[in-house]
Amino acid sequence: MSGILDCIADVRYTGLMNLTSVGHMIAQRRRAKGLTLAGLAASAGVGRSTLAALEAGKIPELGFAKVARICAAVGLVLEVRPLELEAPLMSHRHLTEAAGRDLTKAAIEDIIVRGDIAAWRGLVRALRTTRRDTLVNRLQEVVSALDQDDPKVRAFSTILPGILRAVE
Repeated sequence: MSGILDCIADVRYTGLMNLTSVGHMIAQRRRAKGLTLAGLAASAGVGRSTLAALEAGKIPELGFAKVARICAAVGLVLEVRPLELEAPLMSHRHLTEAAGRDLTKAAIEDIIVRGDIAAWRGLVRALRTTRRDTLVNRLQEVVSALDQDDPKVRAFSTILPGILRAVE
């Protein structure tokens, strides 16, 4: 019988994942459990060739439901959550230390309005390392909602097109 504490030793990667890295983790887990490709494919309800391509990193896209079934069949959990930084880019007046690592709209607004150039650079680094459309869209929404008469907001709005071109 497996308990919640058994899962703690199974945490191997908590960073940003892509289909290739998920496939490699599935392959490692399948081998560790002594499962064959055919056996895992059958229990997950996918084709053996699809599973082999996923494990080899040779499949460009695969539906979420299939990936979730394969992961569940080998005891892996998929987790979706907002981007979290290693540390807050700056102290936030309304946010805890833990919440400051999430690039929420409130955190982005604080970075633009109250932050200095170092905080702005941190935001650009986060954009570069994640390259996530969600974060870019969130940033654009925040900037468009801010008071453009504020000198910091106006300055950030001026450099934003260059930032977005640089992170593409």
